[in-house]
Amino acid sequence: MSYTVFGLFTNARESSAVLTKLENAGFYDYTISHFEKETLENVDPPKKGFWHWLFDNNPIEKDRYEYASIDSDTITVYVDTEEEATAVKNILDENGAIDIEEKTRNYISDKYTTKEYPISEYKKARILAKAKNNLYFTDERNTAFVPDQGMTDEMDSQGNKD
Repeated sequence: MSYTVFGLFTNARESSAVLTKLENAGFYDYTISHFEKETLENVDPPKKGFWHWLFDNNPIEKDRYEYASIDSDTITVYVDTEEEATAVKNILDENGAIDIEEKTRNYISDKYTTKEYPISEYKKARILAKAKNNLYFTDERNTAFVPDQGMTDEMDSQGNKD
């Protein structure tokens, strides 16, 4: 199974040090991204991005991480085993990954006032069982066509369409 591990860092020096430690530990399949609030506000129309790809079934977590990532560096590492994922998470946590719950507490509780405030069990770096995929770089994700009833075209006795 493949894993995506990510952590957020507010300090560029910490981010650089973490990348060095990841490489020293043998982890080279990573990305680093930085989002600024002004940039995100000026995108028209808003694009579905990385956080939507990770949390598309959980809008609260998507909002939590989108908000936390503003003016922060997001370091994302892709690994193949749970042991590697745990090792990467430990490197991120021990080297300054921000506490997501602390940073987003007021934002989430204000935005979701009609619901009980959902406390995230993940505080710093996080592991998700999700393979690396470049699909989140595209706007459109089309579902596969599934016919309602069997075949849609006539075929001859050899199974050829004519």
